[in-house]
Amino acid sequence: MSSPRTPTARTRFARRAVPVVLVAAALLLVTFSMRAQADVVNAQSTAAETTSSVQVVVARATQPVRDLIGWFSDLRSAKSERDSLAVENAVLRAEIAKAQVDEQDADELRGLLNYVESPAFPEASAYVPHAARVVARSPSLTSSTVVVDAGENAGVQVGDPVLAGVAASADIGGASLIGKISRVTAGTATVALLSNADVAVGATVAGRRGADGILQPSAADPSVLVLGFVRGSSIVRPGDRVVTSGFLDPTGRLASAYPRGLPIGVVSEARQSDANTYKSVLVVPWVDLGSFANVVILTGGGTS
Repeated sequence: MSSPRTPTARTRFARRAVPVVLVAAALLLVTFSMRAQADVVNAQSTAAETTSSVQVVVARATQPVRDLIGWFSDLRSAKSERDSLAVENAVLRAEIAKAQVDEQDADELRGLLNYVESPAFPEASAYVPHAARVVARSPSLTSSTVVVDAGENAGVQVGDPVLAGVAASADIGGASLIGKISRVTAGTATVALLSNADVAVGATVAGRRGADGILQPSAADPSVLVLGFVRGSSIVRPGDRVVTSGFLDPTGRLASAYPRGLPIGVVSEARQSDANTYKSVLVVPWVDLGSFANVVILTGGGTS
């Protein structure tokens, strides 16, 4: 049996050198790996900085465009909001107008009701009140008329007196004369107003003896009436009340269709020259002859 070989010096050196070589190789690999990672990190950092710079440049370059787009968007929003507010305002204005009209109607109807129920209303046996609403108006000041929604079917006749409501503060019973029926159909009637050039009313200044005359519209101002042929010796003062006199002209030409005592208006001025025997008394009607919407017709009292 042969004895094992004894390792030579070369063999022993090789065995010792292998671990050293492996360690060195490992160190080299680690070094290369770290450098590669560092290069990657540097590259990524450089790329990120480059990208960030590009983004900044792009953002600055496109900022005016984005501002313009935002301005148009805000403009559209503002226009939409404006249109919405305009619609809301229109609705509110319509509601306010309706409320005002309703309040005016309520005041007029309240005045008419108060008048019919007051002692100022003429003899119940002679007149029957019939409420009606204005459905049309004449555009002419000199032929002022309105059309109401009551006619022959309701017992309305030509010559019937027509009144409109006034505020309770007027303290005249709640209604005032505005004219008389001049034409009728089955369902409507035409009212000739006091401002109509064809209308003449026998009237008197209440409480003033001898202050009777004929009331007609003023040629200079249709909103003012003139009580003419008032005795010059009669005393008439501004603020005096003017009412119907129930005057009957013996000739029949001015036979009154109005019962005595219907309120008409108040005196604003009395004019008389030294050479005139008569006064001309200016009268402001209780009712604005261009704005009322409801009336009461005194039917059944006879015609002129």
